[in-house]
Amino acid sequence: MPPRRPVPFQTGSWHRERGIPRSNWGVGKRTARRQWGVRQGWRKTVAADGKNPPGSRPGCGKGGAAGCPSSESTAERGGHAPAGRLPCHHPRTRHRGPHVRALAAGTPAVLFPGQGSQTRGMGAGLFERFPEPTALACDVLGYDLPKLCLENPDGRLDDTRCTQPALYVVNALSYQDSLERGEPEGGYLLGHSLGEYNALHAAGAFDFETGLKLVLKRGELMARASDGAMLAVVGPDADEVRAFLAEEGLSRLDVANINTPVQTVLSGARDEIERAHKTLEARGTRVARLKVSAAFHSRFMDSARDEFAAFLKGFRFAPLRATVIANLTAQPYPDRDVAATLSRQISGSVQWLDSVRYLLQHTTADHCREVGGGGVLTRMVRQIDTAPARRETTPQSPPHAHAQPRPRLFCIAYAGGDERAYAGLADHCPDVDVVTLERPGRGRRAAEPLLREPAAIVDDLLRQLRDRLDAPYALYGHSLGARLAFLLCRRLRAERLPAPAHLFVSGESGPSIPSRERHTWELPIDAFWDHLKELGGIPAELWEHPDLMAFYEPVLRADFAALGAYRHEDAPPLDVPVTAMAGEDEWFTRADLEAWQRESARPLTTHRFPGDHFFIRAQWPALARIFTAGFPNQPNRSSRG
Repeated sequence: MPPRRPVPFQTGSWHRERGIPRSNWGVGKRTARRQWGVRQGWRKTVAADGKNPPGSRPGCGKGGAAGCPSSESTAERGGHAPAGRLPCHHPRTRHRGPHVRALAAGTPAVLFPGQGSQTRGMGAGLFERFPEPTALACDVLGYDLPKLCLENPDGRLDDTRCTQPALYVVNALSYQDSLERGEPEGGYLLGHSLGEYNALHAAGAFDFETGLKLVLKRGELMARASDGAMLAVVGPDADEVRAFLAEEGLSRLDVANINTPVQTVLSGARDEIERAHKTLEARGTRVARLKVSAAFHSRFMDSARDEFAAFLKGFRFAPLRATVIANLTAQPYPDRDVAATLSRQISGSVQWLDSVRYLLQHTTADHCREVGGGGVLTRMVRQIDTAPARRETTPQSPPHAHAQPRPRLFCIAYAGGDERAYAGLADHCPDVDVVTLERPGRGRRAAEPLLREPAAIVDDLLRQLRDRLDAPYALYGHSLGARLAFLLCRRLRAERLPAPAHLFVSGESGPSIPSRERHTWELPIDAFWDHLKELGGIPAELWEHPDLMAFYEPVLRADFAALGAYRHEDAPPLDVPVTAMAGEDEWFTRADLEAWQRESARPLTTHRFPGDHFFIRAQWPALARIFTAGFPNQPNRSSRG
């Protein structure tokens, strides 16, 4: 651990701002901060002799964790005493006792992100808003935490020894900030890996200072096992990934995270991670190396697990006041097994998929909110919530060896859309695999640079598609996605790749007609958002969150810039049938829609539906029937009611 350095505060002014009498200035800033923290509820209350002052919140008896009740104080109270914590966490459940009451569906749930969500600038505004826990964190860590988070000197924010305590503090402050802004407390709490410590803190298992000490030690131990790497695999499910490991003889790799039905993370020896990366990439599977220095959540963490288990013996944990779902088991934490579960979590697999499935049995995705992160966990929850139900296979009914592969509908999102844009469609297409191709700069590819040129976007789409044309397939795009799908058809023809069985387009005129949105990307910010309101399609809650609007604005502008850069080139018509659809309240004329006939040698089919530009969201069953009928010899079982 680096040597402790004093946190810079100006003498006198720091004390004065916090209402500390001049007579107490001489005790020093550290003692003054402790007195300030006790008064505000951030620190435990402990007298000079180490005992709890009369009438104070129980502190730690001998061998107990900071802020956790000793067995003597608990017995005297006849129940559990609340641990020290950020103020106001679960005030209405303070005297529930050791058992959490059953919670009805729709109960608010809070998600806490883990490593990978750290970014330079995180915590901006929070450190000034909560000066006392910030000063406390600097004391515990021995360095200037706001400077680390806001400036990321020498890239230290990506060093797990710094990443873990920094994220813990920012998550805790973000949660407290959300409560003070009127957001509901979490009846269910779920954290991803490191975020589990924030979930336990929010549930009252330990106070803020104790949790910080725990994650500080955790980061130090995990950083020692530096010879390892991690790889995210997107597409196959966890069982298919395990089968791949056995097939390739990759015996030193473990499944570290099962995040969604189609996202699994591998962890282990660096050389085998590299082998897996190259092999999967050659097969056309999407993979991504994680920016970590060790093989977290794998057997390579066994020594760290054992040392952490020994370290935890010096702490005691208060009963939980809310349901915390454990990464390790995907079940609620039992009060008596907090230490054992936390130590095993270091080397165990993060069962995020099953944890979210458990959560969604007791509440809804709409009642889940993420604090302290960029929305990655929220997107995972949405993807899990909208994923098709798991299919059970039995030995008595194996698939036929020569069965035809299921047809695929590859979808391309509209401006601002990501891979969830057509999630409602998949539920109405039981005989077709609906696959949305993700563009860079959004969703799970948010870290990649945005693309503004149609040719570059089509290059990217083709890379995703090239090795997945082993089954009958069709293309579908709405609005911007319609023009991109058309360009992709031309590109497939130019490269002599299998042609789609059908091209479905909606919300766009024939590509030979210049898009009426080609200048939208140039609008000033207020006019830009006013125009998007007129178009519709953007969730109403977005307008209530300026930070989200600021996040999505560059994504939307980049997509509209692609419309502005589109230049139609004359070419022979495609030998692909085209179906064009539009809403009755859209601006398209019949001639605009029928202009698609110029691009196909086959007869054009057109449909009009009630609604505006985003009529598709109310018409998934009808659209599913049209799409399914577009595949030759495909049974039409598209609508489920």
